[in-house]
Amino acid sequence: MAYAKPNQRARDKQRRVVDLIMRIWVKSSGIGIIAALMLICFYLLAVIAPIFTSVTVEPSSEYAVSYPGNTLAIGSDEQGKMAYRIDDTGRVQFIDLINKKLVSEQQIIEHSTTFTSTIESQDWFAFGDDEGRVQFAQIGFQTNYSKGNRQLIPLVEKFTPFPSIQLDEKQQALTQLALSLTATEGVVLAKTQDERLLGIELDSVVNQMTGETVWKAVPIEFEQDNVDKISSLLSMVITPNNDFLYLLYQHELQVWSLKDHKASLRERITLIDSAQKLVLLSGAHSVLVQFENGDLSQWFDTINNEKRSLTLIRTFHVGSPISQLAPEVYRKGISIIDTEGNLALIHTTTEKALYRQHVFNDDVLAVTQPPNAQKLIVLTKSGWECFEVTNPHPEVSVQSVFGKMWYEGYPEPAYIWQSTAANDDFESKFSLMPLAFGTLKAAFYALIFAGPIAIGSAIYTAYFMSSNVRRYVKPTIEIMEALPTVIIGLLAGIWLAPIVENNLVAVFSLFVFFPLSMIIIAFIWHILPAHIMRRLPRGQHAILLIPALIGIGYLTFQYGYLIESWLFDGDLRHYLGDKGVGYDQRNALVVGIAMGAAIIPTIYTIAEDAIFSVPKHLSEGSLALGATQWQTLTKVVLLTASPGIFSAVMMGLGRAVGETMIVLMATGNTPIMDGNILEGMRTLAANIAIEMPESEMGSTHFRMLFLAAFLLFVFTFFVNSLAEWIRQGLREKYRSL
Repeated sequence: MAYAKPNQRARDKQRRVVDLIMRIWVKSSGIGIIAALMLICFYLLAVIAPIFTSVTVEPSSEYAVSYPGNTLAIGSDEQGKMAYRIDDTGRVQFIDLINKKLVSEQQIIEHSTTFTSTIESQDWFAFGDDEGRVQFAQIGFQTNYSKGNRQLIPLVEKFTPFPSIQLDEKQQALTQLALSLTATEGVVLAKTQDERLLGIELDSVVNQMTGETVWKAVPIEFEQDNVDKISSLLSMVITPNNDFLYLLYQHELQVWSLKDHKASLRERITLIDSAQKLVLLSGAHSVLVQFENGDLSQWFDTINNEKRSLTLIRTFHVGSPISQLAPEVYRKGISIIDTEGNLALIHTTTEKALYRQHVFNDDVLAVTQPPNAQKLIVLTKSGWECFEVTNPHPEVSVQSVFGKMWYEGYPEPAYIWQSTAANDDFESKFSLMPLAFGTLKAAFYALIFAGPIAIGSAIYTAYFMSSNVRRYVKPTIEIMEALPTVIIGLLAGIWLAPIVENNLVAVFSLFVFFPLSMIIIAFIWHILPAHIMRRLPRGQHAILLIPALIGIGYLTFQYGYLIESWLFDGDLRHYLGDKGVGYDQRNALVVGIAMGAAIIPTIYTIAEDAIFSVPKHLSEGSLALGATQWQTLTKVVLLTASPGIFSAVMMGLGRAVGETMIVLMATGNTPIMDGNILEGMRTLAANIAIEMPESEMGSTHFRMLFLAAFLLFVFTFFVNSLAEWIRQGLREKYRSL
């Protein structure tokens, strides 16, 4: 046994301490990386989770009170703290739901015979009397702050231009009303006691000299041949833009167009089941038809074959006859109470039954939801009942995120991402499919462009090129990876996109001429005499290609118009347009070239190292046994290096999937699902960069962007895991070489 000197034992002890420290440091670093990834994942899930939580409806307060007469409508302020009740005597009462007391009441009209209201966003009411007159009123709330306390002051305002209108010259009692009224125009529709349908259009004109607004009331002329069955008319509504009138009969729905003070019947729709009532959904682009059997159907206009028609979109089966129904003010949700006392909350677009529970034992007289949609206020025979509603993200479901949805105004179900718009009637559309498709589309075309060039370059550099030339070529390509992608994106959007647009045929021709010219030049070089071939050192033959390719590129761009004239009648874009193929200046072709240039160094570096690292004795042994260089390359070198080459491609794919600035600047950022290489796209990463600064903290839009980030995270993890699994399989398969 060898004897260790004291200084050697000290060095061994120091080495063990250093080894222990390094082992702990490496392990802790690995655990730290895994923990960081898990924390990122958990944080994303914590932000996303609320959009998929269930809806809750909890009782908050009750106010026991009984009212004489029939209740026509109820409503409330924005926060649901003060409510109002309109009864059949033409009186409005204001109730403080917090302090449970009557605040005030006001008589609007005497001898009321009928009542109607506009959609919640307009907040106008109309009463008809027994002499054919119509009177308008608007209920609102004024907020005052006194000594730090917030006070609500109820207001009842008359319509100043026309406090009342004599709708029927014959002074017959009005039995049904419909109203649409804005600051500049309005329409009143009425059915009289002697079964006549009357209408008046209210128009405002601004005097350019005085600035005064002058209103006038013009009677609406109906097509009398189509005004029939008025006695059996059940319900009627007017769209807020005053363009359409809907009339409902027991088994028929009529759509009337209103233009130039004339109403013409656009279409009749036969209803199989017995209908009861019409209600406009928020935004008034959809009309809801309520049936006696408890079904509720949604209809809106679609355009097919350049013709507009009212289309049945979806039907909701409530189960029992509907007693009360209240649409939300700004969203596509509705609150339904059936005759058995069951409360149901439904979001129409997603077709989700968000909540259903037996809640009421008394007869429900009326129901309303405040504009903030955080409360539900119900008036029963016993009094007022208030509920706290937690329903912040009704427009999101698995189907709406990953499936096709039929949105208002679209001819068919589609994948749509459109998170914001300029008006309050807009319905957010949160399908991630166009963004995921755009991400894969951009990555696919980038790999199609970069993969062959990078791998081919890596093969030639590592296997055929002389070491002297390789010493300069490899670092030059690798240093390209340090080029900021924002610079590449800027060049692609400002410089490359116009070049591609103006020389589209030449760009496509290069994909044919470059490979073909390489083959021709290689053949010519192969048949040259040996003394000429020996003048260029071995491994430097590719230098000859550089001036040749530059010349071919120049000639192609100079005379590409001849090919365009020969094959496409002088205009390729016009030719493609006739074939139904669209063209955007910033498209997938531009992105493929620009992003391909960005990921070429990544793929090249890893692939070249993998090929160059193949042991020399394998290739030399193959050559010694009589194999050609090409056979050695394909049968030995590439198979041995295949795990590294595959890793290079996967790294390039991961880089392309996560790329932001290039696709942000080099595409039109249109979230469409079109595989056309000449159309644009929007990727997940670019969408997050564009919309995150504009999203409201905690909103549905905000959380959907985090869901997009989580989807990108999962996709990258899946691709990397798959790549590692395949790489290990290739390594095991070709280990024996």
